[in-house]
Amino acid sequence: MSSVLVIGYGSTLRGDDAAGVRAAELIARRDADIQCICDHQLMPELAENISRADLVIFLDAQAGITEVAVRSLSADPAPRFHTHVVSPEILLALSGDVYGRVPGRAYAIGIPAKQFDFSEELSPETQQAVRMAVEKALECIDANDIAPHENR
Repeated sequence: MSSVLVIGYGSTLRGDDAAGVRAAELIARRDADIQCICDHQLMPELAENISRADLVIFLDAQAGITEVAVRSLSADPAPRFHTHVVSPEILLALSGDVYGRVPGRAYAIGIPAKQFDFSEELSPETQQAVRMAVEKALECIDANDIAPHENR
């Protein structure tokens, strides 16, 4: 049985920073069988969910990029934990260290973002990029032959 986990993160009160959360929400609406977690930041507690997935996709807003960027991830071989900074690579390593399992595949999808002022609205450019990020995430799922309906 295969499972897909999508993690969208960012502040929903800081304009375009909400792009990862908004993309994960769209994916959840498209396919209720894909497990989607939305949060304001990555936290060590996510390692348990990650350890149960065959494929995990991290969605996040990124300043300084002009198009949706997909990169393959692997566990950080020497994770360094900081009080307020947890990366996807650290979570993958934590999943392996604590739960003895990491997903077979993991991706980070960066969503272009420019506006981080107090707002609950995405800029028009980031709204379009969110839709593209959703398509890229679904392509990652399809490319890995993981059927979301086999989750759980």
